[in-house]
Amino acid sequence: MDPIAAPIQAILDLFAKDLADVRFANVDAKTLERIASEVKSAAGVVASAELALETARATLLEKQDALLQHAQHALAYARVYAENDEAMTARLETITLPRATRRARAGAEVLLLSVAPQPSPRARGRGRKTPSTEPMLDGVTLAAE
Repeated sequence: MDPIAAPIQAILDLFAKDLADVRFANVDAKTLERIASEVKSAAGVVASAELALETARATLLEKQDALLQHAQHALAYARVYAENDEAMTARLETITLPRATRRARAGAEVLLLSVAPQPSPRARGRGRKTPSTEPMLDGVTLAAE
């Protein structure tokens, strides 16, 4: 992305070529080129800062993921430890850790933490067979047979 908009670049080009020897008060080709150079330099600083920010965010997400995994293990161990302690078990039951989910975004992974309650596991296997409400027609034949 060019930090100098196309219409402004057209003015810069005009003063660099056709109006190179013309000066209006504080506007001339050299002044315009100096300011344009400052804009490009500032845009470079912004690009570097954005890259550093993206790197810092990725590092933060990795650290948060590691902490979440350790917290999940810690909660599981604490639940085993508290099996005979009703008060501690009650405290542990109030803790709902977020679930880590990863979604790809523009070549990078983003960690999303969800605090929504997780659905309870569904029963596995085949469902119960419900008895038919149709009357049994044992021994009945169709007239066309």
